[in-house]
Amino acid sequence: MNKKSPRHLARSLAIQGLYFHKLNNTNLDEIEDFLSKNCFAIYPISNYELMHFLLDQGITKYGDMLKLYTPHLNRTIDEINLIEQIILVIAAIELTNNPSVPAPVIINESVELAKLYGAEESYKFINGLVDKLARDLR
Repeated sequence: MNKKSPRHLARSLAIQGLYFHKLNNTNLDEIEDFLSKNCFAIYPISNYELMHFLLDQGITKYGDMLKLYTPHLNRTIDEINLIEQIILVIAAIELTNNPSVPAPVIINESVELAKLYGAEESYKFINGLVDKLARDLR
């Protein structure tokens, strides 16, 4: 039995979906079809509305969301690996659009997702950036 919340699962699926999109230049329907077929164990129990929103915003505002981190970077966006970029985008979308979700929750989710999908120490980098962005936006 999966102990993760439907919202956590939605964020995880959004990361996988945006990664699929970036590699294959797919649209939202194709991404959701891919996720429903390949993540069939968690897709039906995830929060579909959140996943759909994160994917839609992630596709349309990817660059804008990444630019929010620019003042806090000591390197270019292009030097950040794709998975870390996607995690940062998901966090920025939630920080800018979901004021009902407390910033510490968004930061913690980003760290957990970085531990799951990112490089070995990437969660530290993600934690610092999302925390700084949260201070800027909230």
